[in-house]
Amino acid sequence: MAFLFQRRTQRTLLVEPELIIGRSPNCGLQIQEPYVSAQHAALRWGSTRWELKDLGSRNGTFLNGARLEVGKAYVVAQGAELTFGSEAELWVLQDDLPPPAMAIPLDGGDPLTPENDVIGLPTSANPQASIFRDVDGLWKLETIDGDRIVLDPSKLFQVAGRPWRFASPDILGPTSTSLSSSTQTPVSLHFTVSRDEEHVELRAQQGEIVVDLGSRSHNYLLLTLARARRDDEKNGFPDASCGWIHQEDLLTLLHITSTQLNIDVFRIRQHFARAGLPGVVNVIERRPRSKQLRLGFATFDIRIV
Repeated sequence: MAFLFQRRTQRTLLVEPELIIGRSPNCGLQIQEPYVSAQHAALRWGSTRWELKDLGSRNGTFLNGARLEVGKAYVVAQGAELTFGSEAELWVLQDDLPPPAMAIPLDGGDPLTPENDVIGLPTSANPQASIFRDVDGLWKLETIDGDRIVLDPSKLFQVAGRPWRFASPDILGPTSTSLSSSTQTPVSLHFTVSRDEEHVELRAQQGEIVVDLGSRSHNYLLLTLARARRDDEKNGFPDASCGWIHQEDLLTLLHITSTQLNIDVFRIRQHFARAGLPGVVNVIERRPRSKQLRLGFATFDIRIV
């Protein structure tokens, strides 16, 4: 990730994939000074490097002391000094790494960036919605109602009554492998449950690879969903109909609140992502507009010890 640092104020700013600098309230770096134009300059990621462009400012944009030609893109490297209209507005580019995707709160605050391709909104501690890279490579917003919305760069949306803007250096990222692909070995889950059900150990297996996911409190949510799926399979339900539980019924079964349920779903996805397991967003599936959830993996076993 790249950061801009202003020595005069000690301010640090995470640089989004395309950062507009100026006085306008729509600018990512808003500078309310008379020597700065409404849309003064743009700093953007150009697929392999950062580039700076003057947008026709009155008092000029400077790179390492040299004034830029209006409209021309200049390569910017780590340690470069960027000046907007006056020497008082000198910023240093700290690091020049590629930018991540990010959710930017438009009512103030720092951008949120993915951990293992998942962002919890408004915070990871209280995830009322999630942004993730889906198995088709697209970034999507998933609401607690199960709706999935494709997030193009600069897409505006609201979560928890707050306005947000999505920023990403790309639309299609590295190709992810769908769990339903015929060339992908499916992931199977192996639950080991104590007789009092106080402890639920979990292992995941893909081909010859076995990952120990340990004992976590959220494993019991997965176990509950697995049992519902197994029961429906025994009753002869088709696969598409197996395992769906209404959210209110799930809250009653687990004696938890909807807030805790959202936190557990988010933590499960992060847990699987850190383990390097594919299709993490589909570990738990949400049926759009029905408030129903189910375990996304069809292969599992449950052992009581």
